[in-house]
Parts: sequence; structure tokens; C-alpha cells
Amino acid sequence: MRDLRLTGNDLDVTAGDVSFVEGAEAIAQDVTMRLRTWLGETVYAPRVGVPYLQIVFRRGEPIEAIRLILEQQILAAPGVTGVTAVPSVDPINRRLSLSGTMATDAGSTPIELEISP
Repeated sequence: MRDLRLTGNDLDVTAGDVSFVEGAEAIAQDVTMRLRTWLGETVYAPRVGVPYLQIVFRRGEPIEAIRLILEQQILAAPGVTGVTAVPSVDPINRRLSLSGTMATDAGSTPIELEISP
């Protein structure tokens, strides 16, 4: 898998040229973008994204349900073959931390992500 490299959610341009990522790094970038997309965020694909407001940041949601939602999003990415992730949720401040490892066709790679509005 090959994709354009993103740095801080923008295209990475060095000396006027765009950069590319390949392999596990490209898969990890795809997963990160999937997890940063909130359900209903785009009018062009309103059913795409993680249900952060609808489920993840609701008070009283079981952490296992949240972990399952996140793992399903990760496993839906092309090239991902397995995932072990541990989420931590602060529903009052609407913050999510996720850390773990995912297995990909191109090798194993860590997952470290923070989500907040």
C-alpha cells in the first residue's frame, strides 16, 4: 500500500515535492484518519466515522463496548489483520486515548492516538 504522507493532517511537502508512505506506515496513517473521522462529520458520507458523540463519549458506556467499536474501525482498514488496543475515555471532557498494537500485512505497528473535539 502506498499513500500520500500526512503531517499534522496536511500533505507533507518537502522542497516542493509531496512525500509518500508505504507498508505498515501507510496502513497506520489510514487507521489514524479513520479514527479521527467522527460519525456524520461529512455530508458526503454521513454514515462513515466513529460514533464519538453518539456512543463513545456518552456517560456510562461500558469500556468494552467502546473498545469493540474502535477495534471494528481499525480492522476495517485494508491491510490490518489484528489489533490489541486499550482505550481510556473521559466522557466529561470528551477525550479518548488509545494505545496498543496492530498487526498488518506489512508487519506490526503501534497505535497511539488522542481524540478530543
